[in-house]
Amino acid sequence: MTKVSVVLPVYNEGKVLKGNVQTLIRKLSGVLDDFEIIISENGSTDDTVEIAKGLESDRVRILHEDKRLGKGAAIKTAAEYARGSIIIFMDADLASDPKNISLLVEPLEKGAAIVIGSRYHPASKTRRSRVRDFASRSFNWLVRTMLGSKLSDHQCGFKSFRKDIVLPIVNKTEDQRWFWDTEFLVRAQREGLEITEIPVVWNESGDSRFKLVDDSVNMAIALARFKLKNW
Repeated sequence: MTKVSVVLPVYNEGKVLKGNVQTLIRKLSGVLDDFEIIISENGSTDDTVEIAKGLESDRVRILHEDKRLGKGAAIKTAAEYARGSIIIFMDADLASDPKNISLLVEPLEKGAAIVIGSRYHPASKTRRSRVRDFASRSFNWLVRTMLGSKLSDHQCGFKSFRKDIVLPIVNKTEDQRWFWDTEFLVRAQREGLEITEIPVVWNESGDSRFKLVDDSVNMAIALARFKLKNW
């Protein structure tokens, strides 16, 4: 029986964390036989930590850092800590519908190293603003053009990987914030790992932690820095 670790990188999610974790447990129970949820949080300034601790159980474990480190750092720490041989990470706001969790697991059991949700897969169903859609498409085009990636969507928060094969790539990935996903996937492709893209049902969260202007600029800078450093 394959154990699956589902990682939720969390920052200031106090308003929705309890309900979303309960929803996730319910949906995972209908799909996976053996799983754990890891709430990986750093630097929250609301009541996220207290709420997370109240959710601890045999199914739910908590990782906490006082200092704000970023999404990438949260995933990296949790990957080391995870007990599962398959690791899934997804946005804590459940923008990607958990009902598609099985699609993240099946290709791994057939030989893929990494599986990623793509909002641009022909079978995907998405709801988001035109501005964010344009920004996302532009960023993904830049990644393909500048870094040679073959993937359609690098930033969708719905991914899985086999821990035994992919953990070395996780540990090599340097960015700790939003660019982490992209760097991780580019490094994996350069190592020749098999990556499968799957469709998602994805609804934009009105309370996203991604700040369109500031974070888009920071990601563009991170992309250029990675390009210069890894020519």
